[in-house]
Amino acid sequence: MNAHVTQAQALNFKARSLLAFALEPGEPLADWFASLDAWLIRSPTFFASKPVILEMSGVEISLKDYRRLLSELARRHIRVMGVENASATLVGPHLPPAVTGGRTVNAPTTPEESAEPVGEPASPPAAPEPTPTLAKPERANTLIIDGNVRSGQSIMHAGGDVTVVGRVASGAEIVAGGSVHVYGALQGRVIAGISGEPGARIFCTEARAELLCIGGAYVTAENMNPQIEGRSLEVRLEGDELKLRTLD
Repeated sequence: MNAHVTQAQALNFKARSLLAFALEPGEPLADWFASLDAWLIRSPTFFASKPVILEMSGVEISLKDYRRLLSELARRHIRVMGVENASATLVGPHLPPAVTGGRTVNAPTTPEESAEPVGEPASPPAAPEPTPTLAKPERANTLIIDGNVRSGQSIMHAGGDVTVVGRVASGAEIVAGGSVHVYGALQGRVIAGISGEPGARIFCTEARAELLCIGGAYVTAENMNPQIEGRSLEVRLEGDELKLRTLD
C-alpha cells in the first residue's frame, strides 16, 4: 500500500487593533437604561456592528441580573465583546470574556442632563450605499476621503484627522481621533477628538449638521443657532463647552 501524506497547512496569526466603545453601567440599572435609551432614541443603530466593552467596576450585581443586563443590551443592538473589572462570578462559559490593558480615550458616552439639552439625531437608513473612494493619506495620521460620504455610511479613523473633499450626507457619520475638515455640505454627524486630542476641531464650508461632538460635548441640529445654518463653520472645545464660530 502506498501511504498518502498530506502536508500540514500553515497557520497564519495576525495582530489587529481596533477601537471599542466602553459602556459603564450604573445603579440603579433602570435609571441607567433610561439614560441609554434617551441617547439611542435618535440613533438606534449607533452601536450596531461596533465593538463594545462593559466596564463593571461601578456595579455589583448577581449573575442573574448580569444575564438580564446583557439581554437588554442585545435587544438594543449592543452586543458585548468583553468585560472589564467584573467579579469572578460574572465570567464564564457563554458570557463575555474578561479583557484588560485597554487605553481610555475620550469616546462619546451617554451624556447627562445639562443646561442646554442635546441628543443624537435620527438613525440612518438601514441599507448603506457603497463607500466613497479613499485617497492615499498625505500623512500617517490623516485620512483623506476623496468623494461624498453617503447616508448610512460610518467612517472611523481613530489615528488622526479626517478630511472629506465632498459632502457628508444626512445619516452619515465621521468619527476621528483628531480634527475633521469637510470641504462641502456637512449634513450628517461628526465626532472629533475621540483619542483625547485637546485641540481637535471641526471645520466645514456649509453647516447643516445633525450632530457635532468633540470630547463628549455635543450639539444637535435642534438646539443649534439657526443663523449658523448653511455657513462656513469652525467648532472647538473650550472646557466642557463647544464653541461654534462662523468663518464667512
